Amino acid sequence: MPDVIELGKANVFSAGRSSTKYFKDGYFDYNFSKFLGLATYSGAEIAECFETAARIRDGDTESWIEAWLSTARRVEAYAENAIKGGHKVSAKEAWLRATTYYQAALFFTLDTDPRKDEIYQKHTGCFQSAGKLFEPPLEVLSIPYEGKSLFGYFLRVDDKPRPTVLIQMGADGSSEQIYFSGGGAAALRRGYNALIFEGPGQTGTFMRDRSVTYRSDWEVPVRAVVDFALTKKEIDPEKIALIAYSLGGYFGPRAVAFEKRIAACICSGLVPDAAQLAGSRTIALQKMKETGNTDYNHSQKYVLFEHMPKYGFNNGIEDFDEFVAFWQKLNLYGLEDKITCPLLVVQAAAEGEHQTKLAKDFFDKLPNPQNKFRLTTEDDAAEMHCQKGNAMLLHAIEFDWLDDILGLTHGATNGVA
Repeated sequence: MPDVIELGKANVFSAGRSSTKYFKDGYFDYNFSKFLGLATYSGAEIAECFETAARIRDGDTESWIEAWLSTARRVEAYAENAIKGGHKVSAKEAWLRATTYYQAALFFTLDTDPRKDEIYQKHTGCFQSAGKLFEPPLEVLSIPYEGKSLFGYFLRVDDKPRPTVLIQMGADGSSEQIYFSGGGAAALRRGYNALIFEGPGQTGTFMRDRSVTYRSDWEVPVRAVVDFALTKKEIDPEKIALIAYSLGGYFGPRAVAFEKRIAACICSGLVPDAAQLAGSRTIALQKMKETGNTDYNHSQKYVLFEHMPKYGFNNGIEDFDEFVAFWQKLNLYGLEDKITCPLLVVQAAAEGEHQTKLAKDFFDKLPNPQNKFRLTTEDDAAEMHCQKGNAMLLHAIEFDWLDDILGLTHGATNGVA
């Protein structure tokens, strides 16, 4: 197996004072905090989340799935009854919450589970039902890409050419989640359009075509997205920025190293070496492979049976060495002088000192004087991975910086979110 450094205390699922501490299982608690945090932009309701959590057995993934499905179905039914009665605002709000609750169930539903596709369709269906009631309505995208397509959404302020953020997630999540947590709703409030997309291997694209798997040369799918964006009359071609999350901290900087039509890039956080980021989990799985131990915990099952197929590996532990070798290709070293557009890095302290140092050391080698590195900590109530639980602060940091970079002075809202 290729050498992967043990991360020690560095763990993207670790959390400090801002986490809920509701579940003893750290993976459960992080994800509970993540979905609870979508309440900021109407993607959840606090009491509904805690009521659901009270029905979950700590660490039991089936219990997690069934509890969230129950809540999702109830809230979706409310939306459907509301729209039949002509109550559009109530229907939109309920569909948005149901979107999140179906995704919470989806997260621990493995790729081999026959319920997977149905839950995903419910997740996207609720969001698209809500999106029809946005003003203006959202547009569901099929972005041309090498004879196939990438999935996404376009949310616009109005019919005028506007600055636009292209937003993508990392190794999991969905476009629908990114609307809440990744800046889709936040962009609209600030007068930006948002084009949310899922590249090869990412959830929405992969669920529609399992042959479209992850690739290391991420500038290729981003080039397709920019080509598509430039066909939209509502997008100012001189003011296109890219925002990327989690593993997007590799994908975003990699893309702008080659795609020069992007005016600025933001990532939370910076991932110069993906193999370093995943080190502790890959070491544990390799040891289990060597001993023949198949007693996987839910985090390890997620890597083997949910995550690996998106990278083109379908045989679990048998393909594991090839999977790790692919991850080693996901590094930015050698591209420092090519990442020339302004770059904002919002790094979360709970990812650990080791990962923060890797990110900062790489960042310090980049040439643009407008670059900014912002470490969010417990004192910010934003120490968790991708600043989960404090979306307001994250988006303020991102868009205030972007306003300055693009020379914008606006504060208008359009009432979408």
